[in-house]
Amino acid sequence: MIQLNDKKIEVKIPAGSKTGTKVRMAGVGPKNTRGDQGDLYLIIQVTADNRFKRKGDNLYTHKHIDLYSSVLGGEVEVETMTENVLLKIPAGTQSEQTFRLGGKGMPKLKQNKSFGDLFVTVVIDIPKKLSAEQKDLFKKLRKIH
Repeated sequence: MIQLNDKKIEVKIPAGSKTGTKVRMAGVGPKNTRGDQGDLYLIIQVTADNRFKRKGDNLYTHKHIDLYSSVLGGEVEVETMTENVLLKIPAGTQSEQTFRLGGKGMPKLKQNKSFGDLFVTVVIDIPKKLSAEQKDLFKKLRKIH
């Protein structure tokens, strides 16, 4: 909703708009020399979302996972723009490995029901404090390896 002089006007911003997208509002601008109502153009400025980085229609994010999920595999919940989804982590996943979630990015401007992708880079959280039992188990694993 914008207010122009004493009129409130509802504006529909197209899904997938990015900074610099122009939205034309026909017939709500100032009158021209012939007395016809002109058009008003809005230039969109998109506020950054600290959860994601946007490149075109694709989104990029990081997800912290535990050491055990990276070694053994598992599932982690990942936040998208609209919902949380489960991401399968294969056994042997390395830190900084990136997974693509197709169609979970930004809507594509003027392309109904078409979306970019979400790229999730995992960061493995290594435990800083281990119990004596955990240390012993890691030592045994090191000997086996």
